[in-house]
Amino acid sequence: MSGYLRVADVADDLGVSPRTVLRWIDRGQLGALRLPGGGLRISQTAYSAWQAARTTSGGDRIVAAIDEGGEM
Repeated sequence: MSGYLRVADVADDLGVSPRTVLRWIDRGQLGALRLPGGGLRISQTAYSAWQAARTTSGGDRIVAAIDEGGEM
């Protein structure tokens, strides 16, 4: 299945837990394909686009947004 990443691959790349990646998928923030056996795969193209959409023009990743009252 060339061109596809496992949830663990994405988690390792981003330095987050696999559960965090699964939450993004569950929320529809990151697209994934469900395999017949129940596993998930993320296309490299979709992953690259997802990363680009979450990167500032300076190349820094956006971790959280805080409003003027100091709330996330």
